[in-house]
Amino acid sequence: MQKPISFLAMLVVGLWLSGCSSVSTYTIKVNGYTDPGKPGLINPGGSFCLMENQEAKNPLLEKEINGKITKLLEVRGYSVTTFEKADYCLFFAYGMGDPRSVITTSPDYFGSIGWGGGYGRGGWGGWGGPAVAVGIPWGGFADSATLYDRWLLIKVVEGPAYRTQKTSPPVWVGEARSAGTSSDLRQVLNYLLVADFKEFGQNTGQAVTVEINADNPEVYSLTH
Repeated sequence: MQKPISFLAMLVVGLWLSGCSSVSTYTIKVNGYTDPGKPGLINPGGSFCLMENQEAKNPLLEKEINGKITKLLEVRGYSVTTFEKADYCLFFAYGMGDPRSVITTSPDYFGSIGWGGGYGRGGWGGWGGPAVAVGIPWGGFADSATLYDRWLLIKVVEGPAYRTQKTSPPVWVGEARSAGTSSDLRQVLNYLLVADFKEFGQNTGQAVTVEINADNPEVYSLTH
C-alpha cells in the first residue's frame, strides 16, 4: 500500500509543479489623459512628427525609440511625416529610478493533495473506491530582491499650434510605469511602449493594469 501511495503523491506533485511554469509577464500601470474640454482630438489616420530630445544622454537610444514609436503609429493607421506637415507632434521621455531592495515573505502553510478512484462496491474508501490524501508541509520563507522603477511618458500636441506658438496644450498624455528586477531599460522600454499604445488616445480615468507577455508578438516586431 505504501508504494502506490508514494507513487501517486509523486505523480500529483509533479503535475502541480509542471503547471507552475509559464511565460514571464510584465505588469505595467498605464494612465491615459485627455483634455476634458477637447476629448478625442487624435483623428484616425492623422500624421505625426516625432520630437527627439536633442540633449538626450544617449542619442542613439533616442533614435531607436523614435523608430519603435513610428512602427506602433503606422500599424494603427497613422503616418509619420515632417515637422512642417504633421497634424500632431509627439514628445517622449523615459527613465529608471534608483535600485531599491525589498523583502518578500511567505507564511507557513500545509497543503494536501487528494486522489480518488472507483472500484465499485466493496472497494477501499466505501462507495468512492480507493482514496489517498497526501499532506505536504510548505515552509514559510523570506527573500530579498532589488527592484527598479521604469517609466515612459508620451505627450501629443497639435502640430499647427505648436509650429506657430512653440507651445501647445497636450491633446493626450500617456504614462506607463513598471517595477521589476531588470535594469535593462532598453529592453523594458519595448513593453512600456506596447502597453502605452494599447491605450493610445484614450482617457483611462485611472491607472489600468496592462500585462504583456515576454513573447508578445508586437514586442517582437519592435526588435526584428
